[in-house]
Parts: sequence; C-alpha cells; structure tokens
Amino acid sequence: MKGARWRRVPWVSLSCLCLCLLPHVVPGMTTPSLKTDGGRRTATSPPPTTSQTIISTIPSTAMHTRSTAAPIPILPERGVSLFPYGADAGDLEFVRRTVDFTSPLFKPATGFPLGSSLRDSLYFTDNGQIIFPESDYQIFSYPNPLPTGFTGRDPVALVAPFWDDADFSTGRGTTFYQEYETFYGEHSLLVQQAESWIRKMTNNGGYKARWALKVTWVNAHAYPAQWTLGSNTYQAILSTDGSRSYALFLYQSGGMQWDVAQRSGNPVLMGFSSGDGYFENSPLMSQPVWERYRPDRFLNSNSGLQGLQFYRLHREERPNYRLECLQWLKSQPRWPSWGWNQVSCPCSWQQGRRDLRFQPVSIGRWGLGSRQLCSFTSWRGGVCCSYGPWGEFREGWHVQRPWQLAQELEPQSWCCRWNDKPYLCALYQQRRPHVGCATYRPPQPAWMFGDPHITTLDGVSYTFNGLGDFLLVGAQDGNSSFLLQGRTAQTGSAQATNFIAFAAQYRSSSLGPVTVQWLLEPHDAIRVLLDNQTVTFQPDHEDGGGQETFNATGVLLSRNGSEVSASFDGWATVSVIALSNILHASASLPPEYQNRTEGLLGVWNNNPEDDFRMPNGSTIPPGSPEEMLFHFGMTWQINGTGLLGKRNDQLPSNFTPVFYSQLQKNSSWAEHLISNCDGDSSCIYDTLALRNASIGLHTREVSKNYEQANATLNQYPPSINGGRVIEAYKGQTTLIQYTSNAEDANFTLRDSCTDLELFENGTLLWTPKSLEPFTLEILARSAKIGLASALQPRTVVCHCNAESQCLYNQTSRVGNSSLEVAGCKCDGGTFGRYCEGSEDACEEPCFPSVHCVPGKGCEACPPNLTGDGRHCAALGSSFLCQNQSCPVNYCYNQGHCYISQTLGCQPMCTCPPAFTDSRCFLAGNNFSPTVNLELPLRVIQLLLSEEENASMAEVNASVAYRLGTLDMRAFLRNSQVERIDSAAPASGSPIQHWMVISEFQYRPRGPVIDFLNNQLLAAVVEAFLYHVPRRSEEPRNDVVFQPISGEDVRDVTALNVSTLKAYFRCDGYKGYDLVYSPQSGFTCVSPCSRGYCDHGGQCQHLPSGPRCSCVSFSIYTAWGEHCEHLSMKLDAFFGIFFGALGGLLLLGVGTFVVLRFWGCSGARFSYFLNSAEALP
Repeated sequence: MKGARWRRVPWVSLSCLCLCLLPHVVPGMTTPSLKTDGGRRTATSPPPTTSQTIISTIPSTAMHTRSTAAPIPILPERGVSLFPYGADAGDLEFVRRTVDFTSPLFKPATGFPLGSSLRDSLYFTDNGQIIFPESDYQIFSYPNPLPTGFTGRDPVALVAPFWDDADFSTGRGTTFYQEYETFYGEHSLLVQQAESWIRKMTNNGGYKARWALKVTWVNAHAYPAQWTLGSNTYQAILSTDGSRSYALFLYQSGGMQWDVAQRSGNPVLMGFSSGDGYFENSPLMSQPVWERYRPDRFLNSNSGLQGLQFYRLHREERPNYRLECLQWLKSQPRWPSWGWNQVSCPCSWQQGRRDLRFQPVSIGRWGLGSRQLCSFTSWRGGVCCSYGPWGEFREGWHVQRPWQLAQELEPQSWCCRWNDKPYLCALYQQRRPHVGCATYRPPQPAWMFGDPHITTLDGVSYTFNGLGDFLLVGAQDGNSSFLLQGRTAQTGSAQATNFIAFAAQYRSSSLGPVTVQWLLEPHDAIRVLLDNQTVTFQPDHEDGGGQETFNATGVLLSRNGSEVSASFDGWATVSVIALSNILHASASLPPEYQNRTEGLLGVWNNNPEDDFRMPNGSTIPPGSPEEMLFHFGMTWQINGTGLLGKRNDQLPSNFTPVFYSQLQKNSSWAEHLISNCDGDSSCIYDTLALRNASIGLHTREVSKNYEQANATLNQYPPSINGGRVIEAYKGQTTLIQYTSNAEDANFTLRDSCTDLELFENGTLLWTPKSLEPFTLEILARSAKIGLASALQPRTVVCHCNAESQCLYNQTSRVGNSSLEVAGCKCDGGTFGRYCEGSEDACEEPCFPSVHCVPGKGCEACPPNLTGDGRHCAALGSSFLCQNQSCPVNYCYNQGHCYISQTLGCQPMCTCPPAFTDSRCFLAGNNFSPTVNLELPLRVIQLLLSEEENASMAEVNASVAYRLGTLDMRAFLRNSQVERIDSAAPASGSPIQHWMVISEFQYRPRGPVIDFLNNQLLAAVVEAFLYHVPRRSEEPRNDVVFQPISGEDVRDVTALNVSTLKAYFRCDGYKGYDLVYSPQSGFTCVSPCSRGYCDHGGQCQHLPSGPRCSCVSFSIYTAWGEHCEHLSMKLDAFFGIFFGALGGLLLLGVGTFVVLRFWGCSGARFSYFLNSAEALP
C-alpha cells in the first residue's frame, strides 16, 4: 500500500504545484535584459555624469526630481550686508605682509564678559579669530583650527568668526578695525545698529552697548596665498554693556570663496570658547565640510538673513563694577566743590562717642565687631568713620546726603571694593579724598550743672545763681550762627537757682532757623519742642542700646533715658539731662567759632583771662569775688522775649542768692552732709544751699561725667609710623619696622597669615609664598589708656619669573583683600602672566599629525604637503587644475563638487552626512536631527543655606559655577535668586536661606537628555558636597553652602522623551526615523540599518525612501516592498518537474525489467517440474 501511495504522490503533488505557482510566477518572470532595466540594479551603478542621462535614467517622480537637482542658488538680496568699513568709515587698517600676524591689544576699561570671566584684553589675528589672552605677553596666532571643534576644555579663550589658516604675505587682502567706547551714552550709528539686532535676537529691548569692536577681514586668502584661489570677506562685531556680551558674525554675500578642496588640514571652525567651560559651535559645524566654507549662505532663523551668525558670549549676567565706577567718576567733578578738607574722623570709637556731632549708624558693609559713626553738615556734606572691635579707627569717607547714605557709599564699593583695578580706587579718592583722623580737632565743651555751676569754653569754672533767662553763648562765623539760652528758677525756698529750661537756635547759609527747647517736667522728665512742636522719639534700631532718635532738617535729636541731645547740622551740639528735678547741660562748639563767642560761657580764645567779658566790652578777671561774678552774669540776662518765650511766673525784682563764702562760715552743722563731697566745691555748695546731700552728690556725679567726657575727647590712641606700601618679591623676606609715639604700644596683627609675622616691637616680616588673598591690618594698642590704632598698608607682591620684570606701579587686586599683584614685563623670550613660559616653538600647535620637538619646533609636513610644519598645504598643483571645472550637476542632493588636486584633477563630491556613495545619491548613514521648534528648558529649584552673609550676586555666581562644572555641561543660567526669610535658629548663627531657579538646555545629541531627566538631581546634590576653588573675580563664586539632600532639589520643568521628540525632525531623504537611545540621544536612522528588507534583500535609501533589491536564493525568488514574499523560479520548476518525470520513467523501466526478469525465471522452473511429473 505504501508503495502504491508513493507512486501516486509525484504526479498529484507536482500537478497541483504547477497549477498553484504558475499564475504567480508569470508576472514576476523577467529576462536578463529586463532585470537590468527594471530599476533595481541601476541604483547600485554610479549615477550618470550628464543632466540628459539623469533625466532619462532616474525615476521621474517629483520627489526624485527635487532631491537630485542642483542646490538652489542663494539669492543675493537675501544676504546680509556688512557694516560700513574702511577708511571712509573711520576704521584703522592693520596688516602685516607675513604668513601670520596679530593686532595690537585692545583693553576695554570695563573689561569684556566672556563665559564666567571678565577679560582685560583681546586682539585679533589674520586667521579669523579674536583672542582673549591670559596675559599681555601670551600672544599667538594659532593658525590651525581645533580638530574636534570647541568642547569647553579648550586652552585658549577666543571668538572665531572664521578660524582657518589665512595668508596676507603676498600683498593681497587686509584687515580694518574700529573700537567704540560708549560708556557715557556717546552716539555711534554702528553701535546703535548692532544694538537693534541684539535686541531683536534676544528679545531684550533694554540692551545698551557700552563698548564694541568691529573687525573686518577683506579679501583674505587661504595659505599659501600664491597657490590658492578665491578670497574671503567677513566681519565680526563684539558688543557688551558690561554685564552681557554678544558677537555678530557677518559674511559678505558671495564673498566667501575659499575652496574646501584646497584645505589640507582641519576644516574651518566657527563659534567661541570662553576658556572656562562655556562654548558654542556654529550650526554649520554639523554640516558637510563644503557648507562650512560657505557661511554667507547660512540662513539665520531668528533674523531671516543669510550670512549672519549670532552668539551670546556671557554665561550669566553679572554686575560690572568697573563700568559703574567709570560712569560715577564721569558724573563727578575732578575735585569736590564742597568742604571735603574741613572734616576729619575721631581717632577712636571712644573719642567719637563723646563728640555729639557724630552719631552711630549701621551700614552693614563690614564684618562683625565693626562700628560706624557719621556726622552731616548741610553746607559741606558729611563724613562717616569706621571703627574696629577695640575702637580703633579704620577708615573714613565723605558723603553729601545723609538720607541717601547707602547710595553714597555704593561708588566706593564699585571703585574700591568690588573690582580688581586699584587705579579706579585712586580715581575715586580724587573725587572723594580719603578721610583720616590726623587733623581731627575735638569740639570745645562747656557745662552748666547743679545750682548753676558753669565751666566756660576756656575751662574757667564759677557759680552763678541768677534768676531769669540768660544768654549762655552766642556764636557766628561766615556760614552759620548759634544761640543757647537758659532759664532758671528758684530752687525750692533756698536762696539758690537751677536751670529749668534751655533753648538753642541754629541757622546757616543753607538752612533757616532751627530752634529746639528742653523743658523740665515732673519726675525728671524732659519735654522737647522743635520749632514749637512737641517731638515724638522713635526707637533707634541701629544703635541697639535703647536710644531713641528724631531726625529733622538741620537737627538730629536723640534720647537715652533722661538725657536728650541735639546735634545742629553736625556742627554745634547740646546735651541736657534731668536729675533731682534740675536740668544739667553741656554744649560743644566747633573750632570755627573760636574767637567768635559771647555770653555766660565766655570768650573762647584759649585765654581764660577775658572769659568774663560783659556786653559793654568790659572784663572782670577770673578769681574775682562771687558778688562781682554775679553782677557779670546778670549783664547777660535777656530783656524781653527770648527763645523760651514769656515766663508764666512772676520773678522777684531784688533776688540775691547765697554765696559760697557765706555758706562756708556756717557749715559746721553740716559736716556729716558734706563729708562725701571729697572737697568738691560744687557738691559742697549745693549740699549746703539746699540742705540736701543727695542733690550735692548728683551735682558731683554730673561734674565728674563732664570732666571724664572732656578727657576722653582729648585723649588720642598711639600712632603707627611706618611704610604705607609694602613691596615684596616671591620667596624673599621683606622687613618693615613700625614705631609708635606711645612707649607701651603693643603691635599685633588683626588676622594671622602664614606668610606674615609681626613682633610686639613693630618688626614685620613678609615672605610671600603664594597668592592666597589676605588683608594686612596692623594694630598698636596702649595698655595704659586702653586705646588702639590700626594701619592697613598696601601689600604688593611680585610673582614674575625674574625680579627685574616686576612692575609695581601696575597692579591688580586679589579678591576683596589688601593683596595686590604686580604686573610683569616679560623679556628674554618669556611669556605668560608671570613670564613663567619660555619661548618655545611648540607653544603653538603644529599642523595636524605633525609632531613638535621641544626646543626645535614642528617637524616636516606630511607627505604630498609642503610648508614649515605649522603651515602645510598641498603641493602647488592648483595651477594644473585651475582650468578644470566640475560637470554640471555632478553631485546630487546638495553635495559639493570640487576638483581633486591629488587624483589627477578628477571631480569629487563632498556629501551631507546621510549619504554613503561618492556622488551623494544613496543615503543610509545616520545623522543628527535638526531642531524644529525652540527647545524648552529643563528647570529645577534649589533650596540652599549659607552662613557667610553672602550677597545675591555671590550666591548666583557660586551656584552657577557649581552647576556649570557638572560632568554634563548643560547648565544655562539661574533665572531667579531669592533670599527666603525665616526665623533665626536657636544658636543665633546668621544663617541665610536662598531659593534658586536654575535652567539647563536640552540638546539632541549624546547623553544630555538622559542626564537631565534621570541623573541631574543626584548630580546637583553631589555638587554641593564639596568646596570650590576661589576665583579672583567679583562677585566671588566660593560661597560655602550647607550640604543639601534630594528634598532640596525639586523639578520645575522636565520633558520626557516622547514630548521632546516633537521638537526634532530629520531633514533630508524621506523615510528616516527619529530614534532615541540614552547614550546617543536622538538620531536620524535609516530603515536600511534596521532590517528593512527580508530574505537577504539589499536595502538602498533613495530620494523617495528606502527601497529593497530582492535577491534569489535556492529555488526561490523574493519579491514585494520588503522582499517579504517568495516565488519559485520557473526554470527551477520545470527542472524539478522534468527531473521528476525522468526519475519516474527510469523507475518504471527498472520496475518493468525486474518484473520481467522475475516472470521469466518462474516459467522455466515450472516447466521442468511438469516434465518430471509427466515421465513414467
């Protein structure tokens, strides 16, 4: 049965197979000639070389026609125009007929913000760069572009409009430049035009440039100029407002003519690098090489202009204190017109507190332990003085308007504290000369206390018990006048009087009369009237000692307990205290009133003999009997209405007090009362006259307080004599000897420093070993009087390679310290900031792949190139090919055709990155997508804490530095820095809390997206665990923050991969897929690389998309769009069919023979058997 079934199968199965396959095989059957023209193999053959052939052989669809046509020419009217340049535009021409040259240095007074730094100088080269050197002696031309583009780890800070090796040595081409300074709003048409472009690009309508540089390279030829054809004309504009900086690159339409075929080294580089991690490459750097050499065809999407590139050069916006200082200096007269030279500071805090012209203020610009006193005068401005923890005078400065104290002090910070240029501080001090204490003259005090005891301005003491209103002092000079009047009343029933009211009036050339009255009230209270209006005092938070103040035009009133003081225009002062229902007063007058006073306080001329001068000019001598002194005093009684108005009580007409001599005669009864007076006559008089020991002791106490205040006013701290400027060379010890006028003066340093040593005798040793910033402040303290002085000399260190190179008159300050670094004048073939580098031909990189031998220079150029090893070019075969040109439409899909000088002047193509063949027809390579829409930002919020009382600018700079140095450089800026108010901790430490919003930039390539979405928060937490190195710029970037956790870093905006995908597109051949991977980011991937064709089909990416060329294998032919179908080949079918038939035929013949042989054998045997059986 099995044999029968097997014999039937071939016939039945082959018949069915033939019927089933035949309809499908026929449409697919092709002859060899048809296969050639069917469109599958033409894709693998080189494209034709003429346009006629292209039209007849390539597919004729519209998509194919567009994609294979020649690049659309750039319309000239869409190209950007260069700004006017040349002599007619006011430019200066600069050119050197050498292979390389560099321009003179430009030194913007404001500095130039680049990255996170403020650069001091810059220059341009013939090679299309503007370079910011580390020092004025590190000047190179760097002819060879970086092979990898800018990476953020670049050793040189530069802006590159067109960095490639140019050559002006043959006499062709030139450069023009012009510098524009508009610090003070000067008009410049070019600056205004550049401003308008920058405002449009940045959407910042408030941008105002303060410095700009225009550089134009005209007809620049590639190296070597004698061999190369075509020239370039382009322009760079640098612009800054001091805080922000931008670059405009403009390329003349049709003026960028260098041929990529003639470039043998690294291709041109455009963009910038700040030298501190901030950089940007031109969008053209991701384009084919030939497109990089045609930046005049580049379309700027923001402006719609071709030939324009725009860059933001600053990493974050930071205040420019140099500019602030310069603008302030411009607004001020060279020398102040007000009385700047007439005011000095008290030489100690103790002395200043006794001078009521000076009041304590809180300015908040010094550290802990620092205190300030200020005095203001309407007609000559004011002065503020700073004192240290021991009361030592540190510095003083002039101010003009007391109500704008903070604004007044800002210019000093701009010019002297917050920038590193000491010359700006010197210019500031011309406008605001330094205030010292050497010429300080304390005011002269006079006192009125008890039943009244008076001490005159010349120090003569007497007792006057007159009853009425009296002129205590009247004074005037050319600018002001001052009156002080007092009112007495009888002290109980005693034959004595005491003051119950005072009134003072001040007027000046700039102020009308200001009148203050002190009126005694019950319980030792004082009512104060200002111009007949009751004064309500407010707590003085700046004093912190319970003092209350009232500030009005021309007078500052302060109350501390039962004492009320008035400072009239910072000129004359009166202090009144109530004790035992008696008013006691002191008055202080400035030296300008000397020889100009009258009244009960005498004639102030340092001559006690004429103090008792009466209104008629007659004088009684000191030591006169009390009766005569009483008569003298009564001559100064005010007849009529004085400053205190009319009295409410009726005075007796014949009041005569009891005199001291009378009391002494009958004092035996009061020995026990006066025993505590220790012989003090005023105490004894009041005790005896009032029969009250308590009042007598109060009088003695007030008297001693006045005497002590006067002694403090006239007591000076020890002086410090010695060098105000100390200059030292690195590693060498400098000795300076300081002395003092006080024998017991002890010298110390305020802050210790490893490089400094100060002995108690004033010997200072300085051995500078590093440039770590410090502030040298020398203190001299007298143990006897408890007063101290301070001196802060300038400290200038030279770190130059040789001492002869030091320029001590050209310095820069290190941070906010007293340390200044001297400039260096490099000689003997040295260079660098400190002339630390020796001239070496290897300092500038050689041509790519050329080794540099230290001390000798670059080795020979590679084979087939000629030059000096730094400049290399193909052998001068360009003249052999100069008459050759590319065939029309030789390269497809915007490929660039050039004549190869190394392949026998044959045309060659430079293709966009998607293409795999030599003619830019077949795609398939992966490439980076283009940004379709403006990319959103990755935004996080930081919650930070610090204990350094840092400013907002310092926090911003410190956070920006940490985030800008993450492993993945994607930080853009801090958009918000805000201090958060919170309750002080129990320890009382001054912790400040900050909220910072930080922004990062997504980029399509590399692991940036994965880092920002999945690793950023952890990386930020780690970045705040470590300290950062100190930089010299201000504001400082090394604020020490408390460690943070994941809870302190919060997401604000983050886009997932699917959302980000909408912002990118694959411009180029149809059919590319946008594929994302964590390590590579977004990539445009051809389906050909992802198994687009089945069954071994060959994939080719044509303009219309991927196409499969199906291949045959075994007995099958693959077909379909993806070669997903299989058909049996017809010849194979018939071969199998006839082979099967032949096999069957052979099988049948064989079977027949076998059976036949078997049949014949069986008949013969039967015959013999039958025969045998037939025999008898």
